[in-house]
Amino acid sequence: MLTRIGVCLLLAVTSGASLFSADFFMKVTDKNYLDTQGFSVFLYDSTYHPVFVDQKNTAMEMILHGQRIATNGDVRLMPTPEQWDLVATLKGRHADKANNRLTADLAFPTFDLSYTLEVAAEPGGVRVSINLDKPLPQKLAGRAGFNLEFLPSIYMGKAYLVDGTKAGIFPRTPDDPMVKVMPLPDEPKKAYYLEDWDKAKGYTQPLPFAEGKSITLGVDDALARVNVKSDTGDLMLFDGRDRAQNGWFVLRSLIPTGKTTGAIVWHIRPDVIPNWTRPPMIAHSQVGYAPGFSKVAVLELDPKYNGPKTAKVLRLMEDGSYKQVFEGPITPSTPWLRYVYSKFDFTPVRDPGLYVIEYADQRTAPFPIARDAYANIWQDSLDHHLAEQMDHVSVREGYRMWHGASHLDDGRMAPVVGEQFDGWYQDKATDGKYKGGDHIPGMNVGGWYDAGDFDLEEPAQLNVIQSLALAYREFNLKYDELSVDEAAREVEMHRPDGVPDAVEQVRHGALLILAQFHNIGHAIRGTHEPDLRQYTQVGDGASKTDGRIYDPKLGLNEVKGDYSGKPDDRWIFTTNNPYFQWNAIAALAAAADVLKGWDDALAKDCLDTAIKAWNDEQAHPTPWPAGSGFGGAAPAGGPGGGVLAASQGVVSGAQGNLHGRGSSAAPASSGTTSAQATPPAGFARGGFGVGQDWAAALELTIATHGAEPYKSRLKELFPQMITPQQMDMRGWTAVRALPYLDASAKDQMRDAVKTYMAGLDKQLDATPFGVPPSLGTWGGSGAVVDMAIRMYFLHKTFPDLVGPEYTLRAVNYILGTHPVSSTSYVAGVGTVSKTKTYSNNRADNSYIPGAVIPGYIVIKPDFPECIDDFGLLWFEDEAVVAGSANWVVAGNAADAITREPKQGQ
Repeated sequence: MLTRIGVCLLLAVTSGASLFSADFFMKVTDKNYLDTQGFSVFLYDSTYHPVFVDQKNTAMEMILHGQRIATNGDVRLMPTPEQWDLVATLKGRHADKANNRLTADLAFPTFDLSYTLEVAAEPGGVRVSINLDKPLPQKLAGRAGFNLEFLPSIYMGKAYLVDGTKAGIFPRTPDDPMVKVMPLPDEPKKAYYLEDWDKAKGYTQPLPFAEGKSITLGVDDALARVNVKSDTGDLMLFDGRDRAQNGWFVLRSLIPTGKTTGAIVWHIRPDVIPNWTRPPMIAHSQVGYAPGFSKVAVLELDPKYNGPKTAKVLRLMEDGSYKQVFEGPITPSTPWLRYVYSKFDFTPVRDPGLYVIEYADQRTAPFPIARDAYANIWQDSLDHHLAEQMDHVSVREGYRMWHGASHLDDGRMAPVVGEQFDGWYQDKATDGKYKGGDHIPGMNVGGWYDAGDFDLEEPAQLNVIQSLALAYREFNLKYDELSVDEAAREVEMHRPDGVPDAVEQVRHGALLILAQFHNIGHAIRGTHEPDLRQYTQVGDGASKTDGRIYDPKLGLNEVKGDYSGKPDDRWIFTTNNPYFQWNAIAALAAAADVLKGWDDALAKDCLDTAIKAWNDEQAHPTPWPAGSGFGGAAPAGGPGGGVLAASQGVVSGAQGNLHGRGSSAAPASSGTTSAQATPPAGFARGGFGVGQDWAAALELTIATHGAEPYKSRLKELFPQMITPQQMDMRGWTAVRALPYLDASAKDQMRDAVKTYMAGLDKQLDATPFGVPPSLGTWGGSGAVVDMAIRMYFLHKTFPDLVGPEYTLRAVNYILGTHPVSSTSYVAGVGTVSKTKTYSNNRADNSYIPGAVIPGYIVIKPDFPECIDDFGLLWFEDEAVVAGSANWVVAGNAADAITREPKQGQ
């Protein structure tokens, strides 16, 4: 008798006419990948990241029916390798159009292993082979194998068949037996922190949960069904989540000894639906639109899709019925990447109510048209995401404790000079009266966890302070839903305490920056976990350390009052540079202006400290640490990596990712630690070296009501800030200086804005969405939020030159009018929003409300991706506090624009 699973699998296997048909043949495209309608294979169009290594987006990758189902296809030395494990060196790659074949030349030089990975078209799929230059070294027998990783969110709970008869279900929870696999004797020596991490994990690997010569994955899923057969060794299915929550399912075959050509041969047969086309995607704002403003949806279409030339707007009536209220043409399609795009303008629909857009057989979720459409899009970012990220306090919401009071043992001066993991860098062994390893008192106050990790990134702290200070002053932000008691180290949501939440958040950040100046004497690189075991831990931040100050005189598990022998205290990286120092001055001055009348003593401390630091910096400029890039903060990077979040967005208005991440960056050099007077070349080329003290001069001028010497410095720097290069970066902030400058300054800036606007539309037309494209290794939503802010201030000052549509277009993009899907990038905001994010609760497949994710990236060469139901790709899903703070500004800007007199209704 067949089991229920067996019956279901039998039906699945026999019901699809297209099952593993051999009636298609792939071809190498002009973009050098294998393609047929509904299925594509890439080979090393991207490489492993120089800092973060495995990001699940390189080597052999497969896209089936519009989903990237597999990645990282290559030889690996472990069944389920983790992020920093050894990868092959790519020597070259080739696309052979004549034979429809892709090849990559690769090697593990340490083990004298060189080979070619070949992916060749064959009827119904591809033949994948590993061809060695010479037989496998004996030491790699049983260790070297070909791995191909499959996306868990697609296959969890789906069926698989082994050798056509052995049925199983991909597990939702990993529970495989683990075995110890020790490092190979000749394995390249790793950095000490990686060695420590391996030891802490116990060198374990899971055993396979399925094994055979033929495995069909997703038997019961017509969109993800794929069969793999091996002509050589057995296929083994492993669950990478046994080692880490961000692991994928791994299909693997071991390379046999004594064989070279065809050491591994797989035949991969996807069940491609004949003539499949991707369904239309209707990108629109998930929070709706204001009545009198532009309303444009963007249709993302398969190039082979033949659909109607019009779209409709239907009103959702009170009885649940739909009534058509508008039908209009869509624009001719425009190609971009692998899809084509048309626009649907339904601006004439103005009556308040609930609506949907309908195109072909697709209908959107309901959205409102209302004058206050943007009134509630930013509060979650302020009162949930930023509140949950508050360090050194407990955070409670109703019955839920988000986390306890964390890191009360902060911190020790970083005891190791040079490069650490995640791009962090300490440039000196001593700093003032402290030496490496010393406890620095007074540092367990204020600040926010940077992102999905728990470090205190200095640029992020400075950005949040300045962004929220700007929002409070610009929009009179008196919103109050938090109770914050710094003395008791307690924060509670949904409990107003009479103090505006923006003020309390600014105070929380100011406490951390003041602690740096009072206890160390200057701004710093930040505070970071001491080892990878602590760094990778997610959940309650209070559980990461014991909260007691480390005393090396005590035994490991010995406790004596507030001290313990456990060296789990975070490391304080005291490296400084002019960028940190000047922006810390700006942040303290902005905080002083906000705190007046709420906490006058702290406001005075902020202003006095900022003025003293200004004077000190003028007399004794902070040098750039030689060989350390940005003083340990790389210009960009990956999860928790060295970033210049504060160099972008509100702090300086630089176009780019507000999240401070987004392009490849090598780790900071661990070479010389002597100082240099000039900024790194990349910093200067980016325009950040111009007027480094601009933000400090601006905020001190405002805080002191136009006092000298800050006002004179503003006047001196003003011409540099309104150059064409700066207008697309920090130049917009010059509008805030106008009240303190001569009347002619506004005329000068008007001319600069005219020049800027003359070329802006052409620049924004590079994508169908009219916003900066996301072309780096990190999603680009931050650059779009930055555009929203920049254009709001330019519109407010020069409404005849800059229309409101730029800010609203950027905000609507974040809220759903973007590629891939129409899911709002602000978690929990909008009818359909991202609800799985790379936050510190990601192990629960959950999210923090108000977190703003990076959004789509381009899987090279042409596949835009942002996976809705998977939150463990940091480059798509990791929200950072700088992004949330900037979204508070952008959200208020959109609301203010739609409430302007003589606009809208």
